[in-house]
Parts: sequence; structure tokens; C-alpha cells
Amino acid sequence: MGLEAERRRWRVRLRDDPGRIHGAGTMLDERHLLTCAHVVERCGGPQARIPVDFVGLPGTASGHATVVADGWKPPTDDERGDIALLRLDEPAAGVFGAPLHRMSLRDHQLVRAYGFPAGADAGLWTFGRLVGEGGPGCEWIQLNKTADAEPIEPGFSGTAVLDEATGVVVGMIVGKYTGEGGRVAWMIPVETMLGHLPRLREWSTGEPAVDESFVRPDGAVDASFVQQLRDWLSDPGSGAVWVVVTGGEESATANALRLGVVHADRERSFGAPRPPADAGDPPPAGAVDLAVDASGKTADEVSGRIEDRFGVDAATRSGRGRTLVVDGIDDAAEPDRLVHEVLAPLAGRADRLGLRLVLAFRRESSPGVTVVRSLSGVSRPAEGDLSGRLDVLTKDLDELAAIEEFQATVAYRFTGAEPVRPRANRLRAGVNLLRAAEAEGDLDWVARHLGDCERKVAPAVEDGREQRAILDRLLARRAELRARLDGYAEMARNHGLVEDPELDRAYGLAWEALFVGPCDPAAAEQALRTYATAVHDRIGSRP
Repeated sequence: MGLEAERRRWRVRLRDDPGRIHGAGTMLDERHLLTCAHVVERCGGPQARIPVDFVGLPGTASGHATVVADGWKPPTDDERGDIALLRLDEPAAGVFGAPLHRMSLRDHQLVRAYGFPAGADAGLWTFGRLVGEGGPGCEWIQLNKTADAEPIEPGFSGTAVLDEATGVVVGMIVGKYTGEGGRVAWMIPVETMLGHLPRLREWSTGEPAVDESFVRPDGAVDASFVQQLRDWLSDPGSGAVWVVVTGGEESATANALRLGVVHADRERSFGAPRPPADAGDPPPAGAVDLAVDASGKTADEVSGRIEDRFGVDAATRSGRGRTLVVDGIDDAAEPDRLVHEVLAPLAGRADRLGLRLVLAFRRESSPGVTVVRSLSGVSRPAEGDLSGRLDVLTKDLDELAAIEEFQATVAYRFTGAEPVRPRANRLRAGVNLLRAAEAEGDLDWVARHLGDCERKVAPAVEDGREQRAILDRLLARRAELRARLDGYAEMARNHGLVEDPELDRAYGLAWEALFVGPCDPAAAEQALRTYATAVHDRIGSRP
């Protein structure tokens, strides 16, 4: 069974005994379900037997569920928590459990949710994009509904938030900001829920964001370093790469780094010891996206951990920078290979990749310190550093060549989008001439012509980046429209509107506009609007 079919079987609707609908829930297995504590309160409270409707399993009788002993986290005075784990009286046959997945969340990430707002008792999908941290203690993440998506209203409370690209659950709708017409909502991320209710780890996937070894017994802590770490994490302008020398594994600085990282993790910050009084507030939860203890690990193990968490590619350039901490680099199993093959390339491209790196060594004398530090301070080589300037040109042309290859395979998928004129190979010929002259020792000739070469490469690379950004936006727009089409089709199925000739024709036109031949997003959106209007009209006309 595919993911599309499975996720229909995760969805449940929660109500009180008189039948009033108060929110949604997500099945974790055939017996357990997750929702908001405030939804449970409205349905009768944590001692009540809550009626549960299996909206994703047509013909299945409703059940009853109660809160499990270690599954109750009601909202605190400042609204933190608000999570409830319930257990059905009897297992529900045919249920598929939703995967609660640890994921590095990014700005503009497209998500979807299924809720039960007023007038939609059978439920409907809506779509949104993640905006950024907020809410009580920055525990929540704001999401804004996409254009023309359904309003995110109170009936969505307790429902799962799905990453549109993978289908996994990355959070739960926890509240709604009033006064915005359903445009703005809040999500509690999976990792925050795991911190509040460790029992939920039974149903979670993905590795924790912070290695277990960062959690250490009490020891001397350098309060000033905790302050430095908090300030650096809080200041996006403080540099893409920060090289730290902590001293020994049990030094006060090493302990401060680990303590700060634990507080900066959504899952492990719960129960973490407070920093010394003179250190001030610790870094906020969510400030670190991944922290790896490289001690004893191979270069491939560290690289794999990074790739598994958020994949380092051009797609990470958008949105806020993700923060990666690597500790104990010179105590790794392969420190030289780790630095030269994994960390140095990341440091050199950190700005382009949208990454912020904290690279921690034990010893100042470690060779890797000089390597990565040279990549973190100066964005461009000095005027007299001819070799360094040639290296920058080579990297820029590598990027341009990759952009041209991408455009050659993607541009034809959209009307009016043409591949840029190939320039990387021609410009590279000029760089190769400069390299040859440098190798022959004719540095005066290189110095005379290098500037001219830089002036030709720079606009070509910038133009390529602009064209790549246009295609990225077109791809994102098409993905959003496809997701909305899927949502309206799901809405139609949930209301029994199958094999309806009028809807089938409207759906077919929208599907062709989005999946067949070059896509014109404007025309595709109009076709989608026509289909959505037909779905709403049909639902409204039903008795």
C-alpha cells in the first residue's frame, strides 16, 4: 500500500458524547493516537472516554479512547506542552501508524494538514509553508497557509503536519493565531513533542539531532563560553564558520559547548542542567539543527550523519541558515580525511549552502584548525593572492556549469523558460590559460589579465544564479499546485464524489496542465481553481 493510501488511515476525528467535533488526531498504531491536550479537555477531559471516528476507514465503527498514564502534557500557564497520547479500548483493524519523523525544518518548507473546521465534518486538506520559530519559549513553528488553500481554523487542532516532499509527520497543529482569517497557525515540531513525552519515541523515526554523547554528567562549565555560543547562534551575521578550540575533552570550555548544544536541541533540552548563574540564558531550543561528536568516527560516518539529517545540496540555500556543530574533530578516527573531504568543502561553500558551522577541535596544534580557519575569515582572497583568486574562479565556474546542466534538464518543463546560454566551458578556457601561465612562473602576465577574467565570470555566475532561482520558484510553484490538486481530489473522495463526469473533466484538465507537457503555472492554477470551485459547489449542493 502506498503512502497516499496509508495516510488516509492515520486520520481520526475527536468529539464529545453529544457529537460536537473538537479537533483531530493521528493514529500511531492500531491502538494509540496523538492529539492536543486542549482537544481532550474539550471532549470531556483526561478522565473521559473520548469518542474517536476513523474518517480514513469508511465503514469502520467509531471507538473510544482514554489518556494513557504517561501520555498527558496539558498546556502550562505559558501554553507550553499541550500534548496527549490516548489508547483505544479496542484495536482498530486496518489502521496504519503515522511515522513521527525527526527532521531539520527549514523556512518555506511546504507542508499539509487534514482537519475538521466548521462545516467540513468529513474533513479537508490545507497547505502551508513554515515561517519560523515562535510561541511559548520558541517551542512552536509558525506556518502560513498558501494562496487559495483552506483556512487553518480550530478544527485542525491536534492534526498531523506532513512534510509535502516525503509524507512523514513533522509536527502537530497546536493553536491558531486569531485575527488573520485562518492564514496563520502554529505547529509543535515532532522533536519538541518527543522531549515533552519521551514515550512517543516508540513511534518515531530518524536519528536525534544531537548525539547522545553531548549529554554529560555535571562538570566545570565556562560561563563566558556559554554566552559566546548563545550570542553566535542568535546572530545570523556573526559568520558562517566558527572554529573553536576547547582544550581537553573534560575542559570547562568543552563542557560549556556540550551544555549549550543540549539546550539548543528541541528534544534533549528538556531536563538539561541549567548553565551557571553568570552565564545568563542558555541558547534557545531549535538553534542547533545537528550536532555530531566526531570522536572515534570515520569521515564517512560523520558525512553520512550530515546527509541523513538535512542533505547538503543547492536546495539548502533558501531560508534561514541551518546550524551544524561538529565536536572533537581531531579525535576522529580519520581527522585529516574528515577535515579535507567533509568539513573544509562545507566551510568553503557554507554561505551558498545556507549552513552555519561550529567546528570544535581539542588542540590548537591540530593541522585541521588552520585548514578550516582559513575558510572562515576572509570571503575573498587578497589582491596579491593570484592562486587564491584563481581557485575562486574555478569554484564559481564549477557552480555555473552545474547550474547550466540543471537548466538544460529542467527549463523545458515550463513554458517560457529557456536554458541560459552555455558559458562555463568558454570562460573556463580563459582560467586554464591563467593557470598555465602561473605554472610557468609568468605571474606578471597573470596579474595583468586576471582582473579581466574575473569581470567576465562574475556577471555570468550571477545571471546563472538568478535563472536557477527562477526555475526553483517554478518547480516549487508546480509542486504546491500539485499538492492542492491532490487535496481537493481527496476532499471529493471523502464526500463520495467519485465517477462524477463534471468533476472528472475538471480534474483531468488540471492534471494535464500540471503533469503533461510544459507547465504554464498561471494556466495550471486557473484549471485548478475551476476544479476546486466545482468540488465546493458539489459539496454545497449535497443534502
